[in-house]
Amino acid sequence: MPERYKQVLVNPDRPLREAIKQMDKAALQVLIVVNDEDKLLGVVTDGDVRRTIINEIDFKEPISSIMTKNPIAMSYLGDKNEALRLMKKHTIRHIPVIDKENRVRGLIVWEDFIKNGEVTYSYKNTPVVIMAGGKGARLDPFTKILPKPLIPIGEKPIIELIMGNFIKYGFNKFLISLNYRAEMIKMYFSENPNNYQIEYVQEKEFLGTAGSLSLIKSKLIDTFILSNCDIIIDANFDRLLNYHRENKNKVTILAVMRHIKIPYGVLKMQDADLDEFIEKPEYHFIVNSGVYALEPDIIELIPKNQPMDMPDLLLLAKKKEFKIQVYPMSCSWFDVGEWEEYKKATEYINKYS
Repeated sequence: MPERYKQVLVNPDRPLREAIKQMDKAALQVLIVVNDEDKLLGVVTDGDVRRTIINEIDFKEPISSIMTKNPIAMSYLGDKNEALRLMKKHTIRHIPVIDKENRVRGLIVWEDFIKNGEVTYSYKNTPVVIMAGGKGARLDPFTKILPKPLIPIGEKPIIELIMGNFIKYGFNKFLISLNYRAEMIKMYFSENPNNYQIEYVQEKEFLGTAGSLSLIKSKLIDTFILSNCDIIIDANFDRLLNYHRENKNKVTILAVMRHIKIPYGVLKMQDADLDEFIEKPEYHFIVNSGVYALEPDIIELIPKNQPMDMPDLLLLAKKKEFKIQVYPMSCSWFDVGEWEEYKKATEYINKYS
C-alpha cells in the first residue's frame, strides 16, 4: 500500500470527532497533521486519543490541540534500518517520511518490520481465555448448522481470527470454554497445523460470559486475558497487558470509541415547549470491547457452576473495591454476533488481509 500515508493526512483545524473517525477507518493508529501544502506540523497517535478520552476533552476541539509538535521524522532518502533505529531510540511506532521542503511523502510503521508474517513481539506465557460456548442466536440461521466460533469471515472462522490477532502480539496459550456444538470446534482444531497451544473447558450448562472461569481456576494462577468469541478487534494486546501490570489493576477493560449518528432531528423540550432542535446529531461513546486483562483474584467472586456475565462480575468486583480501570484504544472493532457488524467485519478483513 505505497500511498497509505495519504489516508492519515489531516488538516490541523479538523475537529477531533472527525479526525478520530478517519484514524479508525485508516486502521494505522496514527494521523499526520499537515498544512495545505502537505508540510508536516505534527503527529497524533492512538495514545494521544486515549489521553483525550480519559481527560474528557471536548471532541469539537481541533486535532491540533492534541498533536505532538515537531515529531520524529526521517528523510525520504533514508532506509528502513534508519527508521527502525529511530523507533527503538524514541520508543515510537510511526515515522513520517518527508522531503527537503518538509512535505510528507510517506509513512513507516512498526508493523512494517515483520518476521514470518508476524510482528516480532516476545512470546508470553499469559493465557488467553476465549468464551466460545454460546449458541449465537443473533446469527441464526447460520448457527443452527455451525457454532458461532466456526462461522467464516473471509477465509478463516471467527475464533481463528481472534486467536491470530493474539498470536501477532506473542500470545499462544489458549483456554477455550465450550458448550454448544463443542465437538465441532474440537474437530476443527484437531489437526492443528498452526501449532496452537489449546486446552478446553466443557460447560455442562450455559454459564454466561464469565461463569466458566470458575471451572478453570486452578489453571489461572497469574494474569490472564479474557475475550468474547464474537468480537474482531485490531488492538495492541501487548500494550493492554503492560498497562494492566504497570497500574497494578485487578481488572483492565479494553474499551473502544464508537460513533453513532441519529438519522433524525432530535427535539429537546422544557415541559411541552420546544427548547432545541438538533438535526441528525452524532454522539461518541466509550464502549466495552469484550476483552479484559484480569487477575486470578476475580475468580473467587464467581460461584462455581452458576451462570454469571462479565457486567455482573465487574459490578461485584467494584463493590468489593477491586481496582478496575478502562484502557481506551482507537482501533477497528466489530461485534460479529450481529449481522450488520458481521458484514462490516467481512468487508474489513477482505480489504486488509
